[in-house]
Amino acid sequence: MKYYLENTYSLLQGTTDCADNYICPQKLYLDITEDCNLFCKICRNEISICGKTMPMKLFRKVVEETSPYVRSYSLFNWGEPLIAKDFCDMVAFVSEKKRRDCILDISTNGMLLSDKMIEFLFDKKVFIVISVDSADKNTFESMRRGSDFERIMKNSEKAASKYKDYPIQYSPSFYISIQKENQDSILKIVKLANSLGIRNIGCGIVTAPSKYKPEQNEKLCFELEQSYNYIRENKMFLSVFPTKVGDYVFSGEKYRKVSDFIVNTVCNAPLVSATVAYSGDVYLCCNVGERVGNVSDGSFLDLWQSQRYNILRQAVNEKDNMPAKCKECAWFNRN
Repeated sequence: MKYYLENTYSLLQGTTDCADNYICPQKLYLDITEDCNLFCKICRNEISICGKTMPMKLFRKVVEETSPYVRSYSLFNWGEPLIAKDFCDMVAFVSEKKRRDCILDISTNGMLLSDKMIEFLFDKKVFIVISVDSADKNTFESMRRGSDFERIMKNSEKAASKYKDYPIQYSPSFYISIQKENQDSILKIVKLANSLGIRNIGCGIVTAPSKYKPEQNEKLCFELEQSYNYIRENKMFLSVFPTKVGDYVFSGEKYRKVSDFIVNTVCNAPLVSATVAYSGDVYLCCNVGERVGNVSDGSFLDLWQSQRYNILRQAVNEKDNMPAKCKECAWFNRN
């Protein structure tokens, strides 16, 4: 038996070169809108476009205060960022204010990745993550309700072509939300990505709602191993993946029984990252986690360094006080 120290969140930190910082989070998610042009099964029951978008004034305020420190801004979390009417203005503003070594990225469902938008994102050096959960049109459109499979694949191919000379770790990527409906077809999605010129793959296990959680068994482990082998053999890049699948952890080239390891489940996300919702509400991490407060009428940095934030930072690793969303977090091997 030995310690197992890897977790999926550490892979994100490796990509963005983020370390603990008590002045300001190094990774900041600005959830600029909760609105979305799709209603995916795991997210919502209907299309929701009702103006739940961060005011430009609030966006500027948070960026102005944090830009001297932040190493990675993500302009997304719950909604579709490209649907925000001020999206281009927001990108232009943060691009101007951010540090030269700061990464700027978005996650999109791909429907609005027009030629003009791809050109704009390329010009502003925005890294693109496209959510793709199936390689089959019917399955894809039943999971991502309201989507057009062919349109998204065409847009993905165009984005891949535009960024073809970028370093592979910053090229457009597919992110696969591993759930019950697609857990046997991860390799097919990876092969589809490769055929479109997408060289970057990320994937993670869905833990909520519980009815969509995959069966975390040997079969899923084998499917993932085959996918990783294909990525390696085809010189693609595996940016983020489940380090733990049920009773198995990834060790080298295979998932092995967790009984051979003492698994690290310590969470450091609240020391590294935070999410600011469209309303100004601040949450502990990208997984939303516990609400800390609101920055609409105050200082984000004051809140980041507040007593309440420090109490919640401790709570995420205390069995008796742990927030509910932290208990099954796949990013820290708790799934």
